[in-house]
Amino acid sequence: MKKWVINKLESLSKDEKLKDFVVECHWSRVANEIINNKEYFASTYGTQSFSSENITEFINYEDLTYDIVCGWLDNSIDYETLDISLDNQIENQINPPIITLPLPWVK
Repeated sequence: MKKWVINKLESLSKDEKLKDFVVECHWSRVANEIINNKEYFASTYGTQSFSSENITEFINYEDLTYDIVCGWLDNSIDYETLDISLDNQIENQINPPIITLPLPWVK
């Protein structure tokens, strides 16, 4: 399962018309998978900036919901590529590409 985690929203504080307009969202994209009763977890972190120049509908800060902000991220970020990376992280946990073997001369 993959989902967004909204870590922090940064907003304008002094703009009279767009007070509390979100200019930056700090996010994580997380994934988990359970295989044979063992849970694997992967995540990535980033920020997404927003400009007031292109807004078509202003939503007051207090009216924002998790789903609204996730919709912004879905429309702004190539989350399919992020999800592929998360899948690869989990696959590398399940089947590590590099392992540490004991030294062959130490018995």
